Amino acid sequence: MPVELKQILGAIVFAARQPMTTGAIRKILQETAEINREEAATYGGIKESEIMASLHQLQVDCDTGKSGVHLIESAEGFRFQSDPVGGPWIRHMLNVGKPTRLSRPALETLAIIAYRQPISRAELEGVRGVAVDHVIRMLMEMQLIKIVGRSELPGRPMLYGTTALFLEHFGLKDVKELPGITELARMEAMRKKQDVAATPLPLPEENGINAETSAQDASDPSDPADEDEDDEDEDDEDEDDEDEDDEDEDDEDEDDEDEDDDEEDE
Repeated sequence: MPVELKQILGAIVFAARQPMTTGAIRKILQETAEINREEAATYGGIKESEIMASLHQLQVDCDTGKSGVHLIESAEGFRFQSDPVGGPWIRHMLNVGKPTRLSRPALETLAIIAYRQPISRAELEGVRGVAVDHVIRMLMEMQLIKIVGRSELPGRPMLYGTTALFLEHFGLKDVKELPGITELARMEAMRKKQDVAATPLPLPEENGINAETSAQDASDPSDPADEDEDDEDEDDEDEDDEDEDDEDEDDEDEDDEDEDDDEEDE
């Protein structure tokens, strides 16, 4: 009776010490076919698409058969995982006690990192409004986040992102599978465009003269109306001077007439 491909794949994934990718499984099938041509030659030239189809069929069989195990596709490949319904009995058997649960602040911080990675500590604190040093240290100890680089901002702060263990813990193949990640990415792109549009542009320079200086000169022009007012003030001053001169001459004439009258009386 010929062996089905999904039986071989299930045995390989079960015996592996780490998750197995379709490429790694195909390599095992090819190498085995070269060594044992009689039994393994049938699947020596199989394609990765056929391996993927058989693995998906094996996933359906595990889920519908309620065998207590599931075939999970993680970021690193396929692996078997126990059914969560058997958790209490498995923890008792392994003597591991209660599972570690993330606190609400840790979950909020982890969610922000997952959706906005790479992200700095200052940006995290800006979103949450509180210090996150302790939470970041705890998440790194749990290997859910890691340092993925440094920012180009002054001081080059460290940037944080999620790990493969994070994807495995939440049953994800990629962070793109996070609910609402596409919508959030679109909103982030729009926000960045708005920030760029709101940034004031530098004033252009014309004919080697800074436009800011020109603007200052333009804000204090010589108003012709002011010049006319100055001319009118000067004319008024001249008229006042003339009036004063006429008054002085009249006073002198009156004095002369008084002197003549005095002489005639004598």
